[in-house]
Amino acid sequence: MIASGADVIIVGAGSSGCVVAERLSRDPRRSVLVLEAGGGPPDRQSLRLSHLPIGAGSGRAVHYPSAQGFDLPRGRGVGGSSAVNGGYFVRWHQRDFDGWSTEHWSASDIAATYDRLDGGEAGGGIMNASAFADDELEPTAVAFEKHWNDEGFGRSPTPWPAEGVVRVRSNRDGWYRRSAADILQPILIQRPNLQVMTGSEAVGVRTRGGRAVGVAVGERVLTADEVILCAGTLGTAELLARSDLLDLDQSRIWEHRERLVRFAPAAVRHEPARALLQTVLQTADGIELRCYNDDFASFIDGLTPSSQAFGVALMHPERSGSLLWDPISRLRVDLGEISPSDADKLGAWAARMVAMLQGPRFEQLVEPGTVAVESVVRTSQHAWGTMPMGAATDWLGAARAVPGLRIVDASILPSAGSSGPHATVMMVASRIADRIA
Repeated sequence: MIASGADVIIVGAGSSGCVVAERLSRDPRRSVLVLEAGGGPPDRQSLRLSHLPIGAGSGRAVHYPSAQGFDLPRGRGVGGSSAVNGGYFVRWHQRDFDGWSTEHWSASDIAATYDRLDGGEAGGGIMNASAFADDELEPTAVAFEKHWNDEGFGRSPTPWPAEGVVRVRSNRDGWYRRSAADILQPILIQRPNLQVMTGSEAVGVRTRGGRAVGVAVGERVLTADEVILCAGTLGTAELLARSDLLDLDQSRIWEHRERLVRFAPAAVRHEPARALLQTVLQTADGIELRCYNDDFASFIDGLTPSSQAFGVALMHPERSGSLLWDPISRLRVDLGEISPSDADKLGAWAARMVAMLQGPRFEQLVEPGTVAVESVVRTSQHAWGTMPMGAATDWLGAARAVPGLRIVDASILPSAGSSGPHATVMMVASRIADRIA
């Protein structure tokens, strides 16, 4: 039992925290303590790809308010967002790593680390990644792929995506998510030097002489030689703000902003969709078109039913958002305004999406006259970049201003990716853990 501290304290048992804890605790001489604000690992029912347990009141999500008027849910409990997301586990494009330090992030090291997680071309790996097969696709996904093939977009290669139709690789066991909790749970009994404390919300990083020396949990301070924050971009930013270690006036936050194109299906669905997202189109100008398989309310408890929607997402936004903090309302996110050129890009691809939904491939799937573009620009729930490597941290996540403090989650991504961040966040965590072990 680790009573008062450890060699390493990891804050957050999500996608990054589970990876880092497993790797660092392989050395039996190193004591590793993981602090998790939420509960234990998810049960099997909550891991269904047909259900996203992020609704209001869910014990597996925490909601951050935004200045735009909608909440930003994030995973809570062992497994973090990997236990509640849509099961999208797609690599970034190879060019997305241009500008990263080749000393620490060579192309071969990045590829090998991805391979360990997703199994490379064959699939599998730690996260049991696999692309949805042809006979698993929902009818709208089939029509989506055929339309863009008609438009001249071929199938993107595997495992490295590029411009074209990308069949989603999912971290899954059949129709159930494979979460990062599966990395951590099997080893807890085997490694007495590793302890996970659930229901233990970190309220501050403690420093002495400018160096991080521990973490406060309630009135208790747990000491450590190194503190590693793996609480996710928003959770880490909140903890840094509480600890007066983040200058919010200078901070930026990036998001994949998204405009929805809604429509009513032509027929009532008798069987619910088994997965939210099975195929996307990634474009040369940094857009991802998403074929969501049903109304979001079909996947999220408590959400008011609306209509089915496809998404048009900015994967390389020109403008960032900002963070606001006060001890009463806690962390609040202002996603900011999108640039005029990004707005034009969103509008152009939304118009192409409308034409697709009104075209022959969707004639039997969409109720005529129901296709409409939402005026609100929403978000993909993909926050990153508040403490970027090469600037706020070194290229292995060590905070430049606070010795003894390291950040290993999406906060440190120094650039945007052409795919969602989940696989890349885990790749970064695995690579950094290897380097510092």
